[in-house]
Amino acid sequence: MRRLLFWYLPISAAVVAVAIFGYGFLGYLRGDTGTPVDLTARAETSAAPKTTIAPIILGDSLARGAGDETGLGIGGRLDAELRRRGIHARRTYNVAVNGARTPDLIALLDRPNVQQLLAQSNAIVVSIGGNDLWGGNDWRNAAPPDPEAVMSGVLDRIEAAIEKIRRANPAGRIFFIGLYNPFVSTPMGSRLNPLVNRWNARLLEHFGSDSNFTLVQTADLFSHHDRLAVDRFHPSGEGYALIARRIADSF
Repeated sequence: MRRLLFWYLPISAAVVAVAIFGYGFLGYLRGDTGTPVDLTARAETSAAPKTTIAPIILGDSLARGAGDETGLGIGGRLDAELRRRGIHARRTYNVAVNGARTPDLIALLDRPNVQQLLAQSNAIVVSIGGNDLWGGNDWRNAAPPDPEAVMSGVLDRIEAAIEKIRRANPAGRIFFIGLYNPFVSTPMGSRLNPLVNRWNARLLEHFGSDSNFTLVQTADLFSHHDRLAVDRFHPSGEGYALIARRIADSF
């Protein structure tokens, strides 16, 4: 009995605690600690409110909030920032998917519930394209032979996604998250800066004529300060807070 009390019970408790911590830490890295919208539930059809900021965020793991030690990400921190400023706002819907690339977003936008949620929103935050550019080619080691061609293909798919968003909500304001260089401290990092800048410039060239399209610049937030999460790819909580603040500055 003494051995049970002094050895087995404490060891068992420690194992359970480590398992819980590991599960939570993995969820934090993946951005699973927020509260996403249940896309299997039926959304009520209604128009976006006139006097209330009604945000929705969609796209990839950065949109989902991966890397934020609090689990808030852009959506949760935007909610807090708008409250701090006394701006009347509804809680942000989050339908982002970890690892999403442009074809995934295009498919998601065909879902009736997502279209209904978009129709109910007047501030549409989008983060997409980073996985298309960084994921398969791994530009940390070497840029592809024709970066402009790669960017053009990704831009074409983003245009298709924006068109679907516009069909669901012609007047909503779109806040598109620009790229930053997550590899700035790697040997290839300085060579990627011109490509990141070129990508952001091409986004403006492509969508700048849309008065309801805002490119949220992020490159400068990470160029001279370490605001990356422990995974060295996604923003830390501070990085997300600064991105959310730039979106809030537009209201």
